[in-house]
Amino acid sequence: MNNQVSGRAWVITAFFTLFMAVMTFNLIVFPACAGDTMEAYGIGQAGLTTLASVTSVVGLFAGIIFGPLLDRFGSRKTIMIAMLIGIVLFFVRAFVTGYVLVVVFTFLASFFVGVCQVAAAKVLDTWFTKDKVSVAFAFQAGGAGIGSASVFVVGAAIGLHNSLLLVAIAYTVLWVSWIIIGKDGPVAANAEKPSKGGIAKVYSSSYVWLLSIACSCAVGSTLLINTYCINAFLSKGLDPAGAAMMGTVINLSLLVGGYFGTFLMGVIKRYNVVTFICFAGGALGYLLSWFTPLGINTWVFMVIGGLIMGGAIGLCSGRTPLVPLTGQFPQEYIGTASGALETIKGVLTFVFPIVIANLFQTNYNAIFITFGVLCVIGVITGGLMVPELGPKGKLQMEAAANKQ
Repeated sequence: MNNQVSGRAWVITAFFTLFMAVMTFNLIVFPACAGDTMEAYGIGQAGLTTLASVTSVVGLFAGIIFGPLLDRFGSRKTIMIAMLIGIVLFFVRAFVTGYVLVVVFTFLASFFVGVCQVAAAKVLDTWFTKDKVSVAFAFQAGGAGIGSASVFVVGAAIGLHNSLLLVAIAYTVLWVSWIIIGKDGPVAANAEKPSKGGIAKVYSSSYVWLLSIACSCAVGSTLLINTYCINAFLSKGLDPAGAAMMGTVINLSLLVGGYFGTFLMGVIKRYNVVTFICFAGGALGYLLSWFTPLGINTWVFMVIGGLIMGGAIGLCSGRTPLVPLTGQFPQEYIGTASGALETIKGVLTFVFPIVIANLFQTNYNAIFITFGVLCVIGVITGGLMVPELGPKGKLQMEAAANKQ
């Protein structure tokens, strides 16, 4: 791949990275502006929780619908049309005052722009060689950390209404950018048209399911930390100012950790090994922060946990474009495979918080132990049961040898 194509490839990666930042900002904007949200729509904590969870469940539907559409019609047109519809709905949402309408517009708008989340793996696979595509995907997944680290600061500074407008404007800028730079890469020019039966092969692929479960464990475990950590450490004796600071520290360390994980993928080149490092190291850091006495060690272990755990999500979902190396489904169904992963992840991560909240409530020891269990499941499904798909793995080396 020449330098010109390589440069364009990273521009495309930057687009999806910024999309992840805006998507995550939108995901957390209502909890970040909790006071404004409850006052504006006349709701309590239950209503806020429902509103916050609406965006999370979008991936369930977006994956099923947009995956096959991307494979059939290509990424450029599918993203242009779907994003435009979503942007219009986001602008309408910013001026709606009724709670039910806000829920409806949040769901619909997030659904249509969700095409980008489903498309990322497919598009990047057409721009990068097999030894680099997962690294590029993990890099763009790190954009989520930018959104989560900025939303609380921005929300506090400009309020709910302006934050909702900012989401709509940011997506508009991204849409214009896609019109200018967006297209499938040179690999797509030689790609075969989707064959019959490919969708069934994707959903029956054991490795798609295993990576989906591992990705769900990565999302679920970091969600547990973000949801319960502040109240947990308040109950342990941390002062309110320190607890508020902890939320910032958690998200900043996860942000940096996302790119540290990308670095490890590029250096070690064995993705199963990096999976073990991310889950095991993250679990060790966070569990030590909770189960050791409160002090400076709490902060040190918390930062270490975030720095190591941050790359787990991108690492698990970023291997989707490599699963065709196993022969379980054709290369031209990567869009469908990405959609399947988002669907499975959407179901699991929607149900999971509800189950945990009802089972454990404020039993923080049980919650941290559950976090550890999720990390163990992530290692087993994403690091042991999936074949090595990294550049130093047998499958990639055989594929490279066959091309020579």
